[in-house]
Amino acid sequence: MSPDDERIELPDEVDALVVGGGPAGSAAATWLGRYRRRTLLVDAGEPRNRWVEQVNGVPGLDPVAPDVLAEQVRRGLARYPHVTRIDGRVTGIERHDRGDGDCDFVATLGDGPTVRARRVVLATGVRDRFPELDRFEEHYGADIFHCPSCEGFDARDKDVVVLGWGPHIPAFGSELLDWAGSVTIVTDGPDPQVSAEQLAACGELGMEFVTDDPARELLGERGAMQGVRLTSGRVLPAGIAFFSIGHDANVDLALSLGCDLDDDGVVVVDDQAKTTVDGVYACGDLTPGMQLVAVALGKGTTAGVACAKSLHGRDTSPQSPDPAPDTEPLEPDDEPPDVTPRT
Repeated sequence: MSPDDERIELPDEVDALVVGGGPAGSAAATWLGRYRRRTLLVDAGEPRNRWVEQVNGVPGLDPVAPDVLAEQVRRGLARYPHVTRIDGRVTGIERHDRGDGDCDFVATLGDGPTVRARRVVLATGVRDRFPELDRFEEHYGADIFHCPSCEGFDARDKDVVVLGWGPHIPAFGSELLDWAGSVTIVTDGPDPQVSAEQLAACGELGMEFVTDDPARELLGERGAMQGVRLTSGRVLPAGIAFFSIGHDANVDLALSLGCDLDDDGVVVVDDQAKTTVDGVYACGDLTPGMQLVAVALGKGTTAGVACAKSLHGRDTSPQSPDPAPDTEPLEPDDEPPDVTPRT
């Protein structure tokens, strides 16, 4: 917990613990709050987009600076008295069967307090792998990026350099042809892992493929990139650059709870954001699918609503409203009660 959070009374028991305060986790907490479920949102303060200057493609907020978006989210959460948000890190979660077909979770925050929760929503995101490149930090988030969908529009009519390797890299580069004036792919790996057929296809599309001259330095000032210098000294003109080396999902908590992962190393969920472990939900970049802020907001909404509804008719925390009297909500095709006015 941060010094500011020392003034916040940490609840002993909640209906839902949301781990991760990015777009997905914040959306989940918002909707849990709308259902008046006692919720604790724990934010480690390490959003994937913390280095970028703007977030694109969120309707009504396009573009918006990440810190501005985060502040708007925090203000929105303040509407809901059942939601507590703190800065901190969940270092462990244990699942305990209640013996009534349901379960509880005990989460440890940092190396100190514990919180009991009826449900858990994991929104712990991913960590990107960065290229070893001089002046990378200076340019990252302004004119070198990892997401063509997010920043491709800003590459329109520019010379683009793509850094990365692997069988996916030709498709990654060709996606940028929707905007770029030219695309040059530079593979810094010891083995490009690209077939002869893929190389030929790149040539047909007009993309140069550099396999034996790693990138060394980004040229120009932040926001005004001029090119990429290779190890040989050759300079490739570039107004913007992209990289695709890989990323790793933050799955330590998910694995400790027994959640299954798919072949890409992200958490398996169903269409209601449920993991393979009862009572545990997951959303955002931690789960399969497109990794965009707008998508993460939708995934978080699904997780929050589904998590809230899973408590319908169940015991809830003392600070939540009494649970609904029925164990199952009335289905749309059930016979509705007679509410005809009496005369």
